Amino acid sequence: MAFLLVVVVEGETVSDNRMVFKSVYRCQEFASAIEQGKWSPNDRPYYRQQNVTSYCIPRMVSKNTPLFE
Repeated sequence: MAFLLVVVVEGETVSDNRMVFKSVYRCQEFASAIEQGKWSPNDRPYYRQQNVTSYCIPRMVSKNTPLFE
């Protein structure tokens, strides 16, 4: 099992099926940073993104699927 990062901008999905992570926690870090407009994990949001949603969903993948750490 892996976790797919889904990014939606103004109602249109802009991510693809290659954005899969080994850990749901790491995937959520990216989802949070994308939604909040963060420059680094320790930064406060620089600005709030408008019409941007991102979240992670579980996906079954083959053993040879490349995963982000």
